[in-house]
Amino acid sequence: LQVVLLGIDIISALVSRLQDRFKAQIGTVLPSLLDRLGDSKDSVREQDQTLLLKIMEQAANPQYVWDRMLGGFKHKNFRTREGICLCLIATLNASGAQSLTLSKIVPHICNLLGDPNSQVRDAAINSLVEIYRHVGERVRADLSKKGLPQSRLNVIFTKFDEVQKSGNMVQT
Repeated sequence: LQVVLLGIDIISALVSRLQDRFKAQIGTVLPSLLDRLGDSKDSVREQDQTLLLKIMEQAANPQYVWDRMLGGFKHKNFRTREGICLCLIATLNASGAQSLTLSKIVPHICNLLGDPNSQVRDAAINSLVEIYRHVGERVRADLSKKGLPQSRLNVIFTKFDEVQKSGNMVQT
């Protein structure tokens, strides 16, 4: 545990030091960082996500990083699949929806709606709700065209309605 956390700290220090010059190393560190999103320890998963957001903030734009993270949606570890959804939510809240090409990411989330693991399914729904919170009704229209089962769409759309009624929409 301590070794992993120390490793994350060292990479974090490198990002701080190198800033956009770290961009060349992203492809090298991302596979390991994706694996760590699935770590059994909460502290490792949290530190890992913080580092990923830091990379998006200081080394390369969020879309550049996300283009290289899409494989995480198909990762063999369910915690990594869940973690990538949580990381997407954090990215949206840190950088906004305009920083990402969500049309590239949504199909991957839709695949996770049928994941065998309930935590992954819940995280996928929550990330769609977060996208909706940022983007608005376009998401509902887009999801309707994805060929998802109506029962699943109903659950998601009910959550969209709840967010809209709550007044927590980012975009109006």
